[in-house]
Amino acid sequence: MDMLDYYIMTILEKSITPRKLPFIHTVLAGRRTGQAVQDIHLFQMQHLFGLVPNLKANYLEIRLAELVRQGAIISTENGYLTKEKLAVNFDNNYPAFRGFTLQRQAFDFFAHLRLAVQVVSNKHHQESYYLPVIRDKKVQQFIKQWLQQQDKVNLADKLYAELIRWFEKLAVARPEFLVERFSGGELMGYTTEQIATKYQVEKWDVYFEVLHEIHRLLTAMKERPEEWPLLASFVPNELTGLTTSAMQTYSFWQNGADLEAIERIRNLKISTIQDHFVEIRATLKAADVPYLPEETTIKTINTKKWNLLREIKAEFPDLDYYQIRLAVVSREGEQ
Repeated sequence: MDMLDYYIMTILEKSITPRKLPFIHTVLAGRRTGQAVQDIHLFQMQHLFGLVPNLKANYLEIRLAELVRQGAIISTENGYLTKEKLAVNFDNNYPAFRGFTLQRQAFDFFAHLRLAVQVVSNKHHQESYYLPVIRDKKVQQFIKQWLQQQDKVNLADKLYAELIRWFEKLAVARPEFLVERFSGGELMGYTTEQIATKYQVEKWDVYFEVLHEIHRLLTAMKERPEEWPLLASFVPNELTGLTTSAMQTYSFWQNGADLEAIERIRNLKISTIQDHFVEIRATLKAADVPYLPEETTIKTINTKKWNLLREIKAEFPDLDYYQIRLAVVSREGEQ
């Protein structure tokens, strides 16, 4: 078994109840459905959300079938569940993951960084013609604007110095895994598979090791951004974590429309608009959203472990389920 298997099994273990393929895929790939956002907070596994956004459902199904065949998990009519305590603790191996909080930011940041390293390196070596390592037009536009804002004097040296500081100050365990991803001059960065082959390790070990170091860096930069002026400039706005539809709802809310008005304006079900506000509150813990319970009530709810929303409803009958979900996703911390 590799780290992807242990990641899958950790999600099943934390979910307590059996989970079917669509839900597991939604959590692993980071699709912000109302159910997923609610449940990852209810079962305190938001730190594990969306770590493999490119994972295909059919590939996940194959991995689950193999885990069943090996006897590592059980398949029931209600879904999959773990059989026994895991041999490898995924959380202990990667304690700094903040999946829900850093979901989109982490992947966008690393795309920005990889392209910037290539562009700055090629300018330094006076290479004018090359294929960009990142083809995404949004990323290319981001770096184009970023470059216009930079002092070009010794830019390559300053970027190099910050990368070295990252590896040294945060004691990056396998800096070669990160360095091998970078391109510049005649050198093209390796894929995760190529790095795994070169260093004779599992592909998913490389993948999670690199992503974990990015999460560690982003967390450090949020605390002290002034220490990393260049690296911090590659971090996208945290609102990019919101789905497009939730972002639209949030925009109407910030411009004075209440929940019912947004329902009419957007011509969506009230439950959909509520899902948006649950997502907004989960993403921006300080966000004021419609019908948010009192802070003391939120804190009281989140001091206890719950398995079902109806358990909370029984103790807080004055709250509707939308308010209960808002309280649940207001939980601070990733683990």
